[in-house]
This record gives sequence, C-alpha cells and structure tokens, in this order.
Amino acid sequence: MNEPQGTSAPPEPHQLLQIARTAAELAVAAADHATEAVCRSRSGSTPRLEEVMHAAHAHAVEAEKYADWAAGWEADGAAEYVLHRYVTSAVDAAVRAQSAAGVEVTATALRSQLEQPPTAQERAERESERRREEAEEEAAERAATGMDKDNRHLARMNDYYAESEVPELGWTAGHVRVLEAAETGRLYWRDKQARQAARHGQWEGGRKISSERTRALYGARFLIGTRREDGTRVLALSPMGQVALELARLHPEGLYATDQEAYQARYDRVAKRHQRSDDKKAAARRLPPLYDGALRFYRRPVTLVEQELQAQRNAAQQWEDEGGYCPGVQTPRPAAEAAAESTTPAARPSITAPAAPAGQELLRRLFAPRRMPEQARDPLRTVIRRPRRTLTPQEREIVKDVPLLNLQGALIMGLVDPVPNSSPMPEIDGAWVREHVWPDHFQPTEKRYPWGFHRWSMCERGVCWNCRSKRCDLCVHRQKGGPDVDDNKDWVYDSTGHVVSQLILRADDAPCVWWCRCPCAKDGPAPSRKPAPAPTPEPAPKELPPAKTTRRRAADRPSQDALF
Repeated sequence: MNEPQGTSAPPEPHQLLQIARTAAELAVAAADHATEAVCRSRSGSTPRLEEVMHAAHAHAVEAEKYADWAAGWEADGAAEYVLHRYVTSAVDAAVRAQSAAGVEVTATALRSQLEQPPTAQERAERESERRREEAEEEAAERAATGMDKDNRHLARMNDYYAESEVPELGWTAGHVRVLEAAETGRLYWRDKQARQAARHGQWEGGRKISSERTRALYGARFLIGTRREDGTRVLALSPMGQVALELARLHPEGLYATDQEAYQARYDRVAKRHQRSDDKKAAARRLPPLYDGALRFYRRPVTLVEQELQAQRNAAQQWEDEGGYCPGVQTPRPAAEAAAESTTPAARPSITAPAAPAGQELLRRLFAPRRMPEQARDPLRTVIRRPRRTLTPQEREIVKDVPLLNLQGALIMGLVDPVPNSSPMPEIDGAWVREHVWPDHFQPTEKRYPWGFHRWSMCERGVCWNCRSKRCDLCVHRQKGGPDVDDNKDWVYDSTGHVVSQLILRADDAPCVWWCRCPCAKDGPAPSRKPAPAPTPEPAPKELPPAKTTRRRAADRPSQDALF
C-alpha cells in the first residue's frame, strides 16, 4: 500500500548516489539501443537512425558526467543541496536519452524518488539543527568580540561611517590629540593659549596644546567652552566632537600626515572657480563639520559585560522594597546590609510571612476593596515594586518605527517596555513557537506592537504613558486608585479563529496584576509638576571668531559658549 503524500522520508546521500548511477545506466542503455538500431538498419533509414544515435549518445554522456560529479561530492566538500542538483540533472539527462532513442521512458520513476517532501518531524529536526548551528555561531562570535549581534552590526556600521567620513574632516593626528585632551576634562584656554592641566581643577600651567588647532576645532563646534570667574575657559567635547573623535579612532588611516596635506585636501574640496583666491584660502582654513547622517546614525556599541553591569545597576537603583513581592526576581540589597544581617541577625526587625502559599495571601489582601478612611489601614496593602526595564538604543529605534496609532496603544497598555517573567523556554524557541504554532489570526495583532501583544500578561507590563511623559501626578494607577487586575480567563480557539471554549488559567483565584513600574508614589499628595528652570546663557564671544554656519540651521543648534 502506498504511503500518504508527505509522510515518506527524503532520500539520504547514499540513496541519491544510487539514483544517479541508475540514471547513468539507463541513459547508456538507451544510447546502446540506438547504436544497435543503426547497425541493423538498411541504407534508406541509416541517416535518421544515426541522428537519433548521436542525440542519445550526447544525453548519455551528460548523464554520466553528472553521476561522476555526484560520486565525488563529499571529497570536493560540496553541500548536500549541490548533490541533489547533480542527481536531478543526471535523471533529466537519462529521460532525454530514452526519449531520443525511442525506448520506454523508465527514468521518470527516478524523479518521483527525488520529489518526496520531508515529513513534519524531519522539518522540525532540520529547523532545530539550523537553530543549533546559529546558536553555536552566535556563541563563537560573542566570545570573539564580546558583543551581541545588534552591537556587532553597530560596530560594522560605525566602521563604514568612519571610512567615509574621516577623510572628509581634513584632520591630522594633531586634531585628534586636541580632542583627546578635551576628553580628559583638563583642557582649558587662558591668555590666548590652550593647555592641558596636570590635574583636574588646577587651571594653571600644564602641557601646551596647539592653539591654532584648538581655535579651528572650536570654530567648527567640535569643542564647547565654560567660562570661569578668573576668565579661564574650560573646553570640553561637544556631542559632534565626541562622535568625530571615536570615528577618527576607528579609521586612523583617514587622517592626513601633515597640516599642509590636510589643508590642500580641504582646499580641493571647497574651492570654487568663481571665488577669489583669498576666499578659497579662508574656506580651506575652516574645518568642515561632521556630516549629519554620521552624527545621527552613529551609536557606540555596548559589550556584554557593560550590559550586565548596567542591568545590575538599574535593578539596584530602581527597586524599592516596600513590602511587595515580585515572583521569580531576587531583591537586590547593598553588600553592607547583607553583611550586617549575617553578623547581627537579631538587630534586624523580623517580618512574619503569611501562612498561605508565597504571595497568595499577600495578593488577596493587597487587592481587596479599599477601607474607609476611618478604618485602620492594612500594612500589607502597599505598592508592589517590580524592576523597571530600560530600553537600549537599539530597542528605542524599534519603538520609533512603530506606526503612531499602534504606538499610542502600546503606551496606554504599558507594552512599550514590558518586563518578561522568568521562563524555562529560550527566546529563540519562543519565537519559533509564535511563528509556527500560534494560529494565524494572532499574527496581525502581534505584529502591530513593537514587542508583540498576546505574549504579555498583566504582571509583565511596564511604565504607563503618563509616567513616561514625566507626569507622575497623572499616573494611571494613581488615577484609578489601584492596579489593573486580570480576570484570569482566556479563550480556546479553533483553526478558523472561533472561540470553542473558555480556559480558566488560575483556579486558586490568584490575580495577575499590572502596577506601573515607575518608582513614583501611587497614593498620597501628587508630586510637583513644575518645570526645571532654564540655564542662563553666557555672554557672546569677544576674541575668538564665532562658530561658522554648517549644513544645519543655526537656530536648530544649541547655543555654545565662547572661549573669551
């Protein structure tokens, strides 16, 4: 009995080699049959039979060629799909040889053996093997570079920006040394001379820095200055100067050897035929600003160690233990507090845990109806403090690409920065399940939001839209008087997307809640919402030339201090 279509296994490499040899034998047999027909022919039919013989012989030679290539595929280091291509070509040549010789075309049966689709289990195994290879490759890349995939991509893009933009700056190594001195925070300008102080805060003496290059970099807005009471100007890197310095470090080959070569390169770039000679020279002496595209798209890659340290700092700073409980998350505490607890445990006040299972009694009492003001307040009804997720620069770019209407919905539901609970399933396996197992009617809603929709429960939601806009006085849970509580019910759908049954997720009536992860207070007096006073601008420069207008409008740039 024939097996159902799609359930038979695809041929293995040794089976493919057998198919190729069989195809070559069939093609040679067809060519021999055509040759025997010529030998037995009479003079009237010989020309036609000779033409058939030559055609069948050519196809047989082609079939043998592909069969020989297939036999040596492993020694040549070819992939398995290349072997499949050789075998397919050999079978096609055998079919043409039999057709040309006029014999029964039996080679078509070999095609059916090649076209057997893999089973679902085999597809899953191949997908698992592919994911395993990708994971091994990713682990090797991380061990070699110390960065994840996104940051490695950033590093490659930064190399591209540096290779194209550094030669356009017209710098020498001396300009880079000036910016490196400013990066230390000890570069200052006094008495028409730039110096690098020996120590921070000591604005006298120190190593001399090229005054001409300092003036040029300040005029191009690579440096900004802060005036002190004694007339000293402390110079620091502007955002454009920081990016330009890092690009120059990535591509030092783009720097010119001497100031004369750098000047000549700038002269060739800016000189116009209709300008006077003095105007051309003046334009060449000015340093061009960094291209807006490189300034806008440059992102410093973050290593895995830096990401881990930043996550630990964020967790330690944003966690406020006020009696709440976050399942699966260990409460970070200062080392001094932990040491004090280990040495003097009796000195610390003891807190009696509820008798019910961990968190259950607490949650039931926490989200019970509010008491009247005259009643005593339950000390357990406090804010549940959960760690807050800080979006990385890459994640911010993903959020910015979301359509505005969907972004508003994600903000309202707290899905811009959700915090996933601990799960035994890796994220790569979860992505595969969402792509191949979830029903199709889930996908449109899932793709509308930056991090999906159906995968998040109430307790995984992040910061509400008011707190994200620095309006903690309008926090959604301050307005509602309590957290949002899920009803712990979901629905079972069929393949067409229709509801067929109701699913109760938690039979013990334990609520799943969302409490805004902003550390602001959710009750009591509303926090102040007065804006911070704007900084007082400093007077205009007197001796140094003003910064030249670049490709961006001057009104769009922040004001900078002059050196004098």
